[in-house]
Amino acid sequence: MEYSDLIAHEIESLPLDKQVEILDFIAFLKARQSPADLASEPKAPKNAGEVESFFRSFKVDTTGYTFCRDDANAR
Repeated sequence: MEYSDLIAHEIESLPLDKQVEILDFIAFLKARQSPADLASEPKAPKNAGEVESFFRSFKVDTTGYTFCRDDANAR
């Protein structure tokens, strides 16, 4: 689930007046965002090596991990 999906889900649970406040806050954030901020946004990984590098940064030992599609689908 992406951040936009999570945000939309949370906003739906708020009363209408609070939803309007969220829209105002989004407009505020957009107004103060500079072109330099847009250029420095993190890029999505483009290949398996970049994805592996990203997860390696968490320093979690996954050597014993095995993926079983049937187990994952059963959840």
